[in-house]
Amino acid sequence: MFVSTMAFSQVEVDNNQILWRSVKQYEGNPESLLKQLKSTGNFSSLELLDNSVIGKFTDAPINYKGTASMYLMASNMMGSFVIQFKESRYRITAKNLKFKSQTSVGVFDEGSIHPIEKYGLNGNGEFRKRFQSKDVPIIEDNLAKLFEFSQKDDW
Repeated sequence: MFVSTMAFSQVEVDNNQILWRSVKQYEGNPESLLKQLKSTGNFSSLELLDNSVIGKFTDAPINYKGTASMYLMASNMMGSFVIQFKESRYRITAKNLKFKSQTSVGVFDEGSIHPIEKYGLNGNGEFRKRFQSKDVPIIEDNLAKLFEFSQKDDW
């Protein structure tokens, strides 16, 4: 049995790429977390390398309450991630974040894929104000839920 609690999470810019990082407490080993990742069916290309788990996610639905930017309402999220382990905790870094349109609405063609940076960064590589205030909370919430694992052993 292991316990996992949220300790830290944020969306940030690193070398003109938008990343999401989350650090969680964890009493377990990389192998047990890899087993849980596989059991969800939400991830692909999963590998255990040294003390890290790497993988991808595709077609992760975006849930929100109230209003959201059109690209969030019309898309699912995809990307890659690495989970690194250290002293009773792990850090998830999700990168290569993209949005895949699920419908043809306005300027969106069904199946089109656009990097998050198209919507989130201005010409100077800084967060757009609306993106940071309105979209980041939705993106953070959805990524946190995607990487939320059971804290109990059902047995």
